[in-house]
Amino acid sequence: MKKIYNLLKNYTIEDALNIEKQDLQYKSLEKLYKNIQKKSDFLSLILANSIVCYQLSSTWEKYWEEFATYFSNRNLSDWIISELSQFLPNSKWNKRFVDTKIWRLKKLELLLSKFEKQLDFDSNNIILLRDELASTMNQKIDAKTIVFAIKMLLYWLSIINNWKTIICPFKIEIPIDSRLTQIFEKYKEDYTDIKLFYNDLSKKLQIPEIHLDAIIWVNFNELMK
Repeated sequence: MKKIYNLLKNYTIEDALNIEKQDLQYKSLEKLYKNIQKKSDFLSLILANSIVCYQLSSTWEKYWEEFATYFSNRNLSDWIISELSQFLPNSKWNKRFVDTKIWRLKKLELLLSKFEKQLDFDSNNIILLRDELASTMNQKIDAKTIVFAIKMLLYWLSIINNWKTIICPFKIEIPIDSRLTQIFEKYKEDYTDIKLFYNDLSKKLQIPEIHLDAIIWVNFNELMK
């Protein structure tokens, strides 16, 4: 770990947050927030879309741009799940496993009603939302769609609070993907547990894992040289 730590040690949490604000998904949410007719729908739409954001036919960035464009200036019904269920079959980039995704959306409905009016998220209830979301969807707390939903929640919090700095709790783990596995294999040294590796790197850099992911993303090619 010493080598990768030395390569990343000059990055701060502020650097990570600035990188995230350049994320095209962040910019798509900014667009949606600017144009959505009912601001109270913003959180529900983001969380619901997050749990069906897999097996796409494009990059996630293209899909979230499509999503933001579709729901901008659209007169939504009171039932967000219905609106998304109508969107998915017509989506250009999210056509796979539509029936399964609509079923996942329907499972989420009760949880959305609990959190949709909550604007004062802190570390404790971010973790509570993650745990309840994982339980509702019958997934592990570090499943990619669960952690991604929390990442989108953090983007939402930043946007509605005038781009205020919102830092994720350290307890929320980074979702392991092929890119992170490659980094681990290159820099693991004596580590055998990939989750422990990223947990320790996160603490050593003093950057929560979700935000560390952004730093690794923009440095991936350089780190793999």
